[in-house]
Amino acid sequence: MSEKQFTSRFGVSREMTGEEIKELLARSWWGSLATVEKDGPYAVPVIYGYNGRDFYVASRPGRKISNLEKNPAVCLTVVEAESLGAAWSSVVVLGNADLVHGFRGHMAAIRALRGQVGRGGKVNPKDVARMAEARVIRISPRQVTGRVRIG
Repeated sequence: MSEKQFTSRFGVSREMTGEEIKELLARSWWGSLATVEKDGPYAVPVIYGYNGRDFYVASRPGRKISNLEKNPAVCLTVVEAESLGAAWSSVVVLGNADLVHGFRGHMAAIRALRGQVGRGGKVNPKDVARMAEARVIRISPRQVTGRVRIG
């Protein structure tokens, strides 16, 4: 099977394999979440948790939550870059987001977020208290793609 390559002024890139995508999503925890507003996209940096199926983001009420309540379409972009012109890789997740309600949903989000940032998914009372105040977003992916710079 031949791999699909792309050439730009920033070098040559190729599509990532499914395994490469999973590895990047597992070792990273920082991304940019784009929501849809009336006049166009709105993107903000977020910390995410990924359980192998869904992504979770905890947020305070605000613009992104308001946008999601009107339109659930989102784009989460995760990028690793060494420096300009050096190696980079990126994953783009297109999906729909919904707000998580209830204790079970919040606990699933806490475990995913804790696992993502290197704490092994261990939950403590402070986490539960913070999440009780947060709005929890679950992103259900419908398409996940990735690219890596190869030259």
